[in-house]
Amino acid sequence: MQHILVLHGNGGSRTRFEPALALLATEHPDIRVVIPALSGFDGRPLPDGVDYWDLFLQETGQAMHPYEAEDWILYGHGIGGSLLMELAARRYTFPQGFTIRPRRVILHGAIGASLDRRWFPRLMKPQWIRHLIRTLVASPALRPMWVKRLFLHPERIPADVRNRFFEDYGRCASFSVWFDLITDAWYQRIRPLVRDEPFYLLWGERERVVASKYLPLWTADFPRATLDIMPGWDHFPMLDDPAGFVRKFVVLTTGT
Repeated sequence: MQHILVLHGNGGSRTRFEPALALLATEHPDIRVVIPALSGFDGRPLPDGVDYWDLFLQETGQAMHPYEAEDWILYGHGIGGSLLMELAARRYTFPQGFTIRPRRVILHGAIGASLDRRWFPRLMKPQWIRHLIRTLVASPALRPMWVKRLFLHPERIPADVRNRFFEDYGRCASFSVWFDLITDAWYQRIRPLVRDEPFYLLWGERERVVASKYLPLWTADFPRATLDIMPGWDHFPMLDDPAGFVRKFVVLTTGT
């Protein structure tokens, strides 16, 4: 049994992977996917006054702990990739004290190297802007616009999955927190600690959330990383093309 940790991006939940997970369960029952239920996502409450890096890593460790002796592949999408970089900076040791040695760490459209170049992190500094953006993305009235901006093939996504994708933003109590965690100061702190990590950088050729023009920054900062640019992919291939995403996912995680 191959065990794979999957961490979704901000505002999300396992909804983003449901079409792909259904295919994976049918075609590859020997793969177990573990998606942690992190605080503040999917309607779960978010505690105040805690170290959020510790909280999210502790919850990730809790989800993995029953299988801690297994051969792990780690996959993080968006901020999920950033959480994996923080874990790598801690030498893959969780707050509970146990350590894993992942066979591969996949950062898919992760947030990090371009934080000082992109306008969006600067836009999101005021709390009221964060609240406004989350509200706008969750708004049913604006979904036709967001569908065009976020998906290449929205017609392939079941309507209920598409609706839950946007509803997740409205229920994401931790949405704002990540803009305090994932900053250029954070990145500069961890970069020397993870510079020699052999990360697998997975990017879409048509990526619009974290544009591929910033990839030279990633390859410069991580000289041992492998860069893989997927033709025809944007930020959400697991929804745009579940079958194609599963094929790639299986190759990356099992080598077959």
